[in-house]
Amino acid sequence: MGDADEQVDDRTRGRSLTATEAAGRAAEQLSQLITRELESIVGIRSEDGTFTVVIEVVEDPHVPSSADVMAEYEVQLDAEGELTGYRRRSRYVRGRTEEG
Repeated sequence: MGDADEQVDDRTRGRSLTATEAAGRAAEQLSQLITRELESIVGIRSEDGTFTVVIEVVEDPHVPSSADVMAEYEVQLDAEGELTGYRRRSRYVRGRTEEG
C-alpha cells in the first residue's frame, strides 16, 4: 500500500466515511480496474454504513465528443471504503436524455 493509501486509511479508520470520501475512493478503485476515462460521479447512496456510487465513464471516445459512447458503472464500497463489487449498468450516446 502506498503513502497516499495509508493517509486515507489513517483519516477514515474508526469512523464512518463521508459521501465525498466514498465517492473519491470509488473513483480511485474503479480506475484501477478499468481502462476507461472516468467522467463524473452521477449518484451516491449510503445504506447501513456502505455506499453505492454511480460513475459515468467514457466507454468509446469519438470526434466530435457529442458522439462518445458513455456508460454508468455502479460501485459498491464496504464501511471502510474498500470496493466490494462493481457492474456496468448502462451504455448510451453522450447527451441523450432520459424520458419519464
